[in-house]
Amino acid sequence: MGSVMTDHQPAEAGRPGHGRAARFLGLLGNRLLAGIAFAVPLVVTYWVLAFGYRVITGLSEPWLKTFGLNIPGLGFLITLVFFTALGFMAAHVLGRRVLERGENLLLRVPVVAAIYAGTKQVLQSLQGGAAAGKSKRVVVVDFFSTGSYLIGFATGHFTEAGTIRGMTTVFVPTAPNPTTGLIIAVPSDRVRDCDMTMEEATKMLFSGGLVTPDRPLGIDPGPAGQREKTIV
Repeated sequence: MGSVMTDHQPAEAGRPGHGRAARFLGLLGNRLLAGIAFAVPLVVTYWVLAFGYRVITGLSEPWLKTFGLNIPGLGFLITLVFFTALGFMAAHVLGRRVLERGENLLLRVPVVAAIYAGTKQVLQSLQGGAAAGKSKRVVVVDFFSTGSYLIGFATGHFTEAGTIRGMTTVFVPTAPNPTTGLIIAVPSDRVRDCDMTMEEATKMLFSGGLVTPDRPLGIDPGPAGQREKTIV
């Protein structure tokens, strides 16, 4: 019996050290996850800023290389100065006429005209909506059944031929990549405004629903004419 007790003594003696190692590894794992959670927003912010920097710099870099200039940051500054100069020209009558003539030349080139005119129309629509107080807003529409909602952004309006009913175009982005999504046309009386801010909606989309407002959200009256309160 004594020999059996002796055989188990090394295993018993090794358990405290094994427990300390497991706790230490667990602590390291928790700290690693905490560091990743802190670093991911910084990395994403860096990626976005770096992408914007490369795009802006790339507009001037080919011209600078033609003249043998390879100074870091110079292309970025020149592009910003160029955009600022265009803004000053567009704000004055004479400069605006010069820009309009250049624009007319672009509109005569088949492929360029389609891209330029489409892009300009989108920008003018956004600017016009903001000026009229009808900029893109957060809305909800029924999804499969009453009480279940799709969250989207109202982007435009049109009238359906034949029925003469008002229709609202709603952009329903995909999560967590809101740069893609669906455009759905919904009868305007079935589109409900939500008092979620654009910032709150964007955070919800990027997080895949993990980050939600910590307050009750109001949804405008539906067909029943009764205001709803729900926590999204």
